[in-house]
Amino acid sequence: MLTKNTKIIVFFLFILLGAVLITYGAVFHSTNVLPQNQDGSPAVAKSEPALIKEASVGGVRRDESGKIKQTYTGQSPEACAT
Repeated sequence: MLTKNTKIIVFFLFILLGAVLITYGAVFHSTNVLPQNQDGSPAVAKSEPALIKEASVGGVRRDESGKIKQTYTGQSPEACAT
């Protein structure tokens, strides 16, 4: 049988693990986004939250080869495309 103190320690370890995983996902995940024009310009590295925001307003999509590409040039859209 677990004591009360052991349950509290396990609970806080789970909370700490969750915070570490959220930080890892928010800070260290990024992917290259290819610009719409293929003039040889370098790819832009975007973090996962930035890609989610871009996808929600219709700013990125996957092409036939599976690469993520921007759907616009210049300033990004501010409202949902739908």
